[in-house]
Amino acid sequence: MSAMKRVASSEHKNDYYYIILRQAPELGAQAYVLCCGINMPRFDPICWGKAGICSNPAFKGLQQLRADVSAFVLKLGLRSKNAEKFPCGSITPPVGDGWYRETPLLIERASPKDIRRIMEFSVLDLVKTVLTVCAPDARVPAKLPTSPAMQKFLDTLNVKNYREAAPPPIAKPQGVR
Repeated sequence: MSAMKRVASSEHKNDYYYIILRQAPELGAQAYVLCCGINMPRFDPICWGKAGICSNPAFKGLQQLRADVSAFVLKLGLRSKNAEKFPCGSITPPVGDGWYRETPLLIERASPKDIRRIMEFSVLDLVKTVLTVCAPDARVPAKLPTSPAMQKFLDTLNVKNYREAAPPPIAKPQGVR
């Protein structure tokens, strides 16, 4: 039986999202994998009615995050590539019940300092991207707050009775041609 190897993990998780940067020694000496996801219904009180039909700003923000992290990693002089076979499911909330997960991203040649910078960038980028559409006047913290503090911040942006407060959908009334 092979000995278990301890791996480093940096995590920022709350009821809205999770971002995990887990060391992956099986993929290289300085390899980390980004696992990220959002709880789409949890963003509904902030985002409902702020975008077009079939356009969820939280979902789009998560997709954009992966591209933004890749660009940030390149600026740090590191490399990123797809890690779709990495099993994030064992360290993240299960898909379903509103959780959506993005394909894992491998980050190579990263130091622990790089990982701290990537984590801060990732959380703030995701929140800023979503709030650009959903709460454009919100002032996102300049420095990375704790996971519970970020959740409290996002909670303050929730709209009571958000379904009723949203503008009407862009659709023709029934029976009109």
